[in-house]
Amino acid sequence: MMEIQTSTLPGHGLLPLVVEPTGGESPSSHVLAEYINAHRDWLNLQLHINGGVLFRGFALREVAEFQLVARAILPQLLPYVEGQSPRTKVIDNVYTSTEFPPQYTITPHNELSYTKSPPPRIVFHCHIAPGEGGETPIFDFRKVYAEMDSRLRSRFEQAGVKYVKNMHGQERGLGKSWMEHFETSDRNVVEGYLHENDIDFAWSNDGTLKTWSIRPATLQHPVTGEWHWFNQANLWHVTNIDERHRAQLLARVGEENLPTHAYYGDGGKIADEDLDLVRQIMWDNAVIFPWQQGDVLVLDNFLVAHGRMPFKGPRKILVAMG
Repeated sequence: MMEIQTSTLPGHGLLPLVVEPTGGESPSSHVLAEYINAHRDWLNLQLHINGGVLFRGFALREVAEFQLVARAILPQLLPYVEGQSPRTKVIDNVYTSTEFPPQYTITPHNELSYTKSPPPRIVFHCHIAPGEGGETPIFDFRKVYAEMDSRLRSRFEQAGVKYVKNMHGQERGLGKSWMEHFETSDRNVVEGYLHENDIDFAWSNDGTLKTWSIRPATLQHPVTGEWHWFNQANLWHVTNIDERHRAQLLARVGEENLPTHAYYGDGGKIADEDLDLVRQIMWDNAVIFPWQQGDVLVLDNFLVAHGRMPFKGPRKILVAMG
């Protein structure tokens, strides 16, 4: 059996736990998958304590090799239904992490936290290391919950978050189409999903689908019992867009027709300055480290959020969730 050594990144506390093989060699994906299968309870414990585990120094070069490791980590790989980010499916339930333009920062978020059943785990793989920048910052949302202004936290907890989305029905348009969101062009399939997942909706004559749902703003972890921040108000709200482009977008479509927007669950508007505070507390807890080719990063998607830093040059980070 392969032997490993564990460590942490300098200056970053327990997140993430770094797992590396000993002996100077780079074991294959099959060896890593076998190790994970044999030490599943240990991995689960580390994820609950640390929030994330970084496997580094393993020889993963092909997409199928990452899929093998992801399947060892996750009981079932899930499709990216309801996803906001532009992504390409590379192989069965393995996607590019995002194809959002490289000059932009992606704000912290737990994957699919606005859905009825978010994935408990998310796994990233560095297939091509970025030339410059392109880190995937991670954030312990237990700390964000603890440091949040008590008044603001109480307001979010009492009301929840209302997520509103407008999805066009064309081949090209503003944001992703509803066909891309739900990975189907069958309206009946989409409506069945929306009913099943407690999402209200309305169709427009031009084929646009508008959806809205109310979700919790914080959660208690199902295993550890810890409370943590768990919403994407900071990402869905129009203030996530820079001021110039925000003004242009609002002038073009109006608040009612924004691709995404967020309110309190009771319909109240979330103050811009409150979201500024939320974002500041998140970034105060950022853990940022450079990717190395072959890295596999496993996160407890309830406890730990992620984002993306701007980059130059090639970059290919793959993702699976389940």
